[in-house]
Amino acid sequence: MNAGRVLATSTSRNVVSEVTRDIVMRTSDMYELFELGRSVGLERQRNGSMEMLEAVVRACSDEQEHLAGALALAGGVFVATQNKHARRVCDALVRRQNGAGGPSMLRVWCELAPYIRLPNIHEVVAEAERMCDVSVLGNLAPFVSEQSVERVASAVHAASVDVLLRMEMGTANYEDAHRVVCAAAGVAQHLVDGTDRGLDRVWALVSDALASTHWASVCTSSDQIHGDVGRAGSEDYRRACTALVSYAQRQNSERTDAMVNAVFALQPCLRYLPRSSVRVGRGREGAVLFYMDLLEHIAGQLTTRTVNALVMPLAVRYVQSVERDWFESAHALILSVLDAGHAKVAVWYARVVLALYPQRINMDLLDISFTAAIRALAHSSSSELSQSCIDLLIARIDECAASGVERGVRRRELLCVLASQVASVPLDLLSFVMTSVDEHVDCEPLWATRRDVVGHVQDTVLESAELERRPVLASWVWRMRARVDARL
Repeated sequence: MNAGRVLATSTSRNVVSEVTRDIVMRTSDMYELFELGRSVGLERQRNGSMEMLEAVVRACSDEQEHLAGALALAGGVFVATQNKHARRVCDALVRRQNGAGGPSMLRVWCELAPYIRLPNIHEVVAEAERMCDVSVLGNLAPFVSEQSVERVASAVHAASVDVLLRMEMGTANYEDAHRVVCAAAGVAQHLVDGTDRGLDRVWALVSDALASTHWASVCTSSDQIHGDVGRAGSEDYRRACTALVSYAQRQNSERTDAMVNAVFALQPCLRYLPRSSVRVGRGREGAVLFYMDLLEHIAGQLTTRTVNALVMPLAVRYVQSVERDWFESAHALILSVLDAGHAKVAVWYARVVLALYPQRINMDLLDISFTAAIRALAHSSSSELSQSCIDLLIARIDECAASGVERGVRRRELLCVLASQVASVPLDLLSFVMTSVDEHVDCEPLWATRRDVVGHVQDTVLESAELERRPVLASWVWRMRARVDARL
């Protein structure tokens, strides 16, 4: 009968005590002892023989020379059973333990940290750093103090940079990236409710750790990394991203600006890519994709200076990318910038989306993008620039005036986009846009196109219009429908 079986089944206190001391003395793998304690605890609990279980724990508490082994065995019992006596013994052994107890003890500390306060946690973290064990650092991160979490974040970030460099040399794997993501999620727990200014640096380090390993989410298929599919990432990844966004949105603009600038300092490619046409490796491209997605959610917290100097140059590089993920992220980022009221890019963006239609974007996306540009200008009270955007759209409609099925479809869709702007343009331009729509609808040779434009305004545009516009728009739509019906 092996020793573990004796501990799980013996009814003799003396035998249990002797076997416990012998196992603790002879076993060098601390996690093996922990697993033994867990299995013994579950077996004794199932059999209802808790007295013998306490004999095991008592023997651990009497151990003087092999404290780490005794703690590992007693810790396994406690984690499995939540026994109060085992908890007291573990607390006592932790106070007596000097140092981390060696590399094989690291996983045991990770198991105990959620249940027992670890006075020596900084020594354990130092041992994990020495062993470059990023998984242990991530598991312990939620339990270190806010003043010390930057040290853990720096170690996790260093591991992520190592993974990125090895990925570019072709020697990294998805498991390496996944371990870093899990560790970053552990550090990010401090950001959920934290307010200390020192956490700004932690935010930057966690952001760049996730960015440096984002290639694993972009490149993986469903069976390569724990069933995670594409950019959505793992549950740990999503939890960490939520913490990053939540923390940034609680700060003022100056503080968020400083955090974003710190991130751009950690990832130099964010600065040089907009000025270069050179294609970088997939790892760096994955980092850029992560940052565009992150900046999309915090654009409203940034000052105009940071948006113009850092955010927009990045988006401009990818706004016409042939890669779908980067193309979509760049446009989502620009829409977020416009929604935040940064109207300087609106006319340029209106030109871009009109050029991309219909080869790269459809009518719905054109409508959303063009309307976002007009709204940003309306909020900044820039009627002259709004007029410029409308003129660009009208010129594009006039280009489709010739006959032909395809041109007819494009003309109808562009007219619907123009009609949508009655809900968004500044009030002093409302009459001009309504008149432009009237003229184009009246000149439209296809009754189906005239009907579709009127229906689009009636069914969609009126719903989104401000209350003060609705009476005027309702009357306008009624008159336009009457003219359309009269030409049946």
